[in-house]
Amino acid sequence: MRSAAVVVLLILLVLHSPEVLWAEQVSFEQVLELAMDRSEILKLRRSAVKRASLSLAEARSRLGPELTFQAAAGYLANPPEGITVKAGDLGVIPPISFAIPEQDLTFIEDARNSYFELTLQLIQPLYTWGKLKGSVDLAALGLRASKFEFTEQERQLRRELHKAYFSGVFARDSAGLLEQILDILEEIEKDRRRAFELGSVNKLSVLQIETQISGARRQLVQAREAYSSALEAVALYTDLDPQDLDLSAAFRKDLPRFTEAALKEEAEGNSPSLRKDLLDQEQARANLNLVRSGAIFRPDFSFNFSFEVSGQTIPWSEDSWEDTWDLNLIVGVGTQGSLFDSGRSGHRIRQAEEVLAASQDAIDLKRKQIHLQTRRAVEELQLRQAELQEAEAGVIQAEEEQKNSKLGFEQQLLTREKWGAARIALLQKRLELLARGFSFELALSELESVVGFRWPGRESLPIN
Repeated sequence: MRSAAVVVLLILLVLHSPEVLWAEQVSFEQVLELAMDRSEILKLRRSAVKRASLSLAEARSRLGPELTFQAAAGYLANPPEGITVKAGDLGVIPPISFAIPEQDLTFIEDARNSYFELTLQLIQPLYTWGKLKGSVDLAALGLRASKFEFTEQERQLRRELHKAYFSGVFARDSAGLLEQILDILEEIEKDRRRAFELGSVNKLSVLQIETQISGARRQLVQAREAYSSALEAVALYTDLDPQDLDLSAAFRKDLPRFTEAALKEEAEGNSPSLRKDLLDQEQARANLNLVRSGAIFRPDFSFNFSFEVSGQTIPWSEDSWEDTWDLNLIVGVGTQGSLFDSGRSGHRIRQAEEVLAASQDAIDLKRKQIHLQTRRAVEELQLRQAELQEAEAGVIQAEEEQKNSKLGFEQQLLTREKWGAARIALLQKRLELLARGFSFELALSELESVVGFRWPGRESLPIN
């Protein structure tokens, strides 16, 4: 009965205990998808695209009519006096003394202290020599430019996230190998201390192994801290809890088939910066047309409709209030332009022409830079692949040496320390292979970034 009660108590404790959260395995594809959706950096870029879209809508709205109003109400401290001709001011006709005028005549009454005015004005541009159309074209090009900047930011985010993710994989796997090395070194230290106590070795040999242990511990601390930093970096882009991350991807080892000429062509076609330079050229051309439309002797024409109401009496406040109010309607076509500007428009036109001419040089330079980046990325990838193959061969050799050392130890031909040294050598070769694999992964990602994460003939490079 007592044991049954203990079991029931344990079950209740488990049921009422806080939920245990286990780290979730996430691939690089999953992390990338979350980052594209949650990253504040991309949210800021999306906001910039939205603002550019609103700027385009604002530019298009200038093509339509605009209705404005102006209302005013005031108090006149000294209103103007009216015009009154009193009886007899114009003379008297003798002999009957007939006064002219016979009685006071008021032509204009004294003005009141209050004053009210309302003006409505409708303006519709008719012809502006391309100014409004040029503004719309520039706003549309600005929207396209913001989209290219968003694409470039996406590429940069993927590059940084890839480095953070696989830096975590490298640090985590390195820590596992370093822990094994540290365990073997501690076994060797025990053997040397025992030998030192027996007098078969001197103090220096013990100090040497302690130094090696301290170095291994430093490397282990470095790897663990790097792993924590990598998880924090991944969490920065994905808004995940670093404690709940378990990086499941592994380094790629195979090099896809490609030709350098095809990669350069693909990199040129997918480059957001080159597209941005091409767009800058279009903007320079549109700006030149806009500047030319604002030169002298190119006035703007517009349709104007104005309705004005003014008066001195509050409407419906008294009888005949409308006698103090005036109405006016103006319909016409207006124009405004410049006849002389001391050469300012000519200087602006020449500046715009110079910007347009320089834009082609920027495009040519960008193409050359893309080709050079592709060449260097290919060079780096080929070198890292050769280093990876060399490290793989070194691991195979170290595995064979470890097997022979183990066999010698089992046959009592070698000491435990010799066998431990062979195991450490194998683990160090595996560490080197891990580092070479990490370098190969980064080089492959860099080439992907230059090309635009697209290979000729396929959607994208394989991503673990």
